[in-house]
Amino acid sequence: MKQKYINYVGPSMNPLFVDGDGLHVVPYGECTIRRGDVIVFVPPGGETKVVHRVVSCDDEGIRTRGDNSKCNDPWVLAPDNILGQVTYIQRRDRKRNIRGGFAGRIEAYSFRFMHAGNRVVSVVLHPFYRGLCRSKFLRRRLHRMLKPRVLAFSRGGNTELQLVVGRRLIGRRRAGKKDWEIRRPFKLCVDETLLPNLEKSEVYP
Repeated sequence: MKQKYINYVGPSMNPLFVDGDGLHVVPYGECTIRRGDVIVFVPPGGETKVVHRVVSCDDEGIRTRGDNSKCNDPWVLAPDNILGQVTYIQRRDRKRNIRGGFAGRIEAYSFRFMHAGNRVVSVVLHPFYRGLCRSKFLRRRLHRMLKPRVLAFSRGGNTELQLVVGRRLIGRRRAGKKDWEIRRPFKLCVDETLLPNLEKSEVYP
């Protein structure tokens, strides 16, 4: 396998990667696979490429986990399952190097700590947050201040809608679905009744 680019889709490596990131993948060749590396692989018996981080590498095989996942993946990989290491990403006009090895492990621990903190805060503040979400007056006021835009993309014959503020993706309505998935805390600021129902690739200001 030569160096190649693939497009990232999914939540398991957030916030390191977000949908639409271009991943630069380099085959290992004679290089050693290390704990902390972010790799692209096809699980045993699978067909779909997965992008996760190496959490252990021993005589039994290679184990992985997404930075945004609560537990390790169920499979054990062999070197033949691995297509390569992600060395950098391209996000719009920006390029960012992806750390592996010891630096990658430290980065993964920091993400897990952040996610754990977010879950604790979410439990404590959830009743208050739900109360604010029910306030239509507040959401309409914040919606007009935030000025979210809707982008529409064709996905397999259906239309996927993405909600952005500036350059930041804050939500999406997946192809074939009726409900919006809006990230917290932006759900407080978006009135879904004010969002258009686009049927072709276009932008709504």
